[in-house]
Amino acid sequence: MGKYILARAVRAILTFFLVTVITFVLLHSTPGDIGWILLGRHATLARAAALDRQLGLDLPLPVQYVRWLNMLIQGGGLGHNLSAAAVPTLEYLAFGGGFSLLVAVFLATLQARFPATKFDRFSSGAVYFASTLPSFWIGLVLIYVFAMQLLWLPGNGPYAAPAAEGPLHWLFYMVLPTIALVVPTVASWSGLFRAGVEEALRADYVRTARAQGYSELVVLFRYVLRNALLPIITVAGMSLPTLFNNIVVLEMIFHMNGLGSFLVGSLFSFNYNEAVDLILIISMITVGGNLLADVLYSVADPRVRYS
Repeated sequence: MGKYILARAVRAILTFFLVTVITFVLLHSTPGDIGWILLGRHATLARAAALDRQLGLDLPLPVQYVRWLNMLIQGGGLGHNLSAAAVPTLEYLAFGGGFSLLVAVFLATLQARFPATKFDRFSSGAVYFASTLPSFWIGLVLIYVFAMQLLWLPGNGPYAAPAAEGPLHWLFYMVLPTIALVVPTVASWSGLFRAGVEEALRADYVRTARAQGYSELVVLFRYVLRNALLPIITVAGMSLPTLFNNIVVLEMIFHMNGLGSFLVGSLFSFNYNEAVDLILIISMITVGGNLLADVLYSVADPRVRYS
């Protein structure tokens, strides 16, 4: 177990550093002069060149990368962005992603347990229809209907509201952003989860458990869902980049001031240093999530430790 986790951790660290190199090179290859942009209306060629030298932007890219990486290791620049932008995104990811996982598993279990019924046909049609809807469109429709027309719910996230204090107030402001994230996520997950549950339901150990007189709830929770965890963990871990893509867009729609909003603002203003820092944070979360999925995979099925 320890060797397996260590091997996965080393691979995650190497992946993370590879992402930092690629991101750093790509962002510094885009057009635009940072010194000129920072000076704004007061910019001249001489002043922009002097500011570039002061920031070290006239140095070769490998030297800039080493200096930037050293600054990050020492805590410069990254801490402020992490505290200012990562907290809303992590809360959104944990709450929306966790709720999506529960709904997808519950729906997939019901569909697999009661196939070819009216519920199965209706839910399958609803899932297929939801899979065609982009998350930003769902968010805009929710804001228009529930915030602008019915006036039932706020059209912005908790971090855009000065008075959003306390857990109940936070939940109230998270209703629409969570729905906008859950609908497309459940639509993409439930079909894959259903396949895993159906395969577990056809297994010999399930027939044996039923023959021994166990109730359906015991069979589902102790035998079916426990053995269907592998595809669920795999899909959830591999879907982290997709979740982040949806969160980046939805944070802008609901004005949540998270990593997505800061990243888009940094790119539009050609603030490469801040953009690289934010992309680094997103990469850390994504790689860490995949590492956690690998560890949970080995816990759910000890046989993968020896593969």
